[in-house]
Amino acid sequence: MKNGLLIYCVLLTLAVAYLFYKVNSCTSNCAPAGVTTAMNDGDIVFVNVDTLLEHYDYYISLRESLKKKQDSIDVILKNKGKELEGEIVNYQKRGASMTDQQRGAEEERLGHKQQQLVEYKNHLLDQLTEEEAVMQDSLHKHLVGYLKDMNKQTNFKFVFGYQRGNGILLANDSLDITQSVIEGLNKK
Repeated sequence: MKNGLLIYCVLLTLAVAYLFYKVNSCTSNCAPAGVTTAMNDGDIVFVNVDTLLEHYDYYISLRESLKKKQDSIDVILKNKGKELEGEIVNYQKRGASMTDQQRGAEEERLGHKQQQLVEYKNHLLDQLTEEEAVMQDSLHKHLVGYLKDMNKQTNFKFVFGYQRGNGILLANDSLDITQSVIEGLNKK
C-alpha cells in the first residue's frame, strides 16, 4: 500500500503539471473558500498529500474496502492452509499402514493440492493488486478533476503535491491549499 501511495504522489505531481502553463491571474473573490489569491508572483501552491489522504472521505472508504478484501483473502488462505495441514498430518498418521503405491499417490495429491493453493493465493493477490491500481487511478481522477475545476477560478501556475520524503523539502504554509481541497473534495 505504501508503494501505491508513492505512485499516487508521483502521478499527482505529473498530472497537475499541465497547470504550469496557466498564467491568467484571478480577480479577487473568485477563489474557493480558504484559498488565498493574494500571492505575489505566486499562484504556486501545494497540497499536502499525506494530510489529504488522511482526511479525504473517498480515499478513506476506498482504503477500508481494500483492507476488508485483504482481510477476507487472509482468512480464506489461512483456512485453506489449515485444511491442507490437517490432510498432511492425517497422511503422516496413516502413512505407515499404506502401501508404497498408496503413499506415492497420496503424496502426489497433497503436492498438487499445495501447488493449487499457492496458485490460488497468487491469483487472489494479483486481483488485490489490480483493485489497488484501479483505486489509485480513481482517486487520481477525482483529485485532478477537482483541481482542474478549482483552477478555472484560481488560475494557479503550479500545484505541487507535497509528501514527506519527496522532492519538496520546505514550503511556506501560506501556499498550502490542502484544507480547502479536502473540504471541496469531501463536498463533491
